[in-house]
Amino acid sequence: MRTRIVARAVVLDRDRNAILLVRNKGAEYWYIPGGGWEAERENILECAAREVKEETGLEVTIGKFVYLQEFHASEDSIVFEAFYLACAVEDVTLDKNHIDTDPDGAVGEARWFTRDEAVAIEIYPKVFEKKFWDDLDGIVNGADRFIGVNGKTSKEGSE
Repeated sequence: MRTRIVARAVVLDRDRNAILLVRNKGAEYWYIPGGGWEAERENILECAAREVKEETGLEVTIGKFVYLQEFHASEDSIVFEAFYLACAVEDVTLDKNHIDTDPDGAVGEARWFTRDEAVAIEIYPKVFEKKFWDDLDGIVNGADRFIGVNGKTSKEGSE
């Protein structure tokens, strides 16, 4: 059985109460930016930040752990997706000329969506249509459930 680990960053713009979503070229659905963990060269938090930068051009700070999903892509393939809350380091303005700098990348568009806008589009996983928004205050104000990398939490690891 083939196992793949993916790190995704739920980039939150608290001023607009919006999250950053991406969609692939020609796709009708949106999803949280992220991608495959290159464990030999980075930790999982670095992966989430790198993927957002590659796919959207934004530099982010990774915060709290949000969700973990097990996805069976096929009978012999499992994907574990780890979702972390993140915020933009500086400006949240998206540069349309900087979408997906990975030469093999598939992302064609990145956009901010408020809660009201999110319920009107197709998002995967579905938890980001409504449940995430219901959970948001608890995620932001609650304790981080991510134990950390080498015994350091995400906040300690960035200091």
